[in-house]
Amino acid sequence: MKKIITGALLIAPAFTFAQSLAGINTLAGGVGTIVTTLIPIMMALAVLTFFWGLVKYIASASDEAAKESGKTLMIWGMIALFVMVALWGILGYVQAQLGITGSVTTSAPPAFIVPTTG
Repeated sequence: MKKIITGALLIAPAFTFAQSLAGINTLAGGVGTIVTTLIPIMMALAVLTFFWGLVKYIASASDEAAKESGKTLMIWGMIALFVMVALWGILGYVQAQLGITGSVTTSAPPAFIVPTTG
């Protein structure tokens, strides 16, 4: 109980001064920018983990231990992708149900440029 009271007393000045709230908003915006940047990187790593496991599985068809290692990598890659996409969907659903403005943003997918003849 003492820890809760001490923590509340330490945080209370942040809510008393309006200037400090601007700092908290700036900090939250910075953290949001970092998270927005990390999400595509983490998804790419999960896909690469899956494909690396697939390569290990196919390349070591005769070695049972290496084959099992590849299978494990593929499973963890799929689990990571599932968790990230599921959380993305759950957050979008909760945001829509609570009426919070904004959207779950994604970056544009890569596009292939087809040369035109003319």
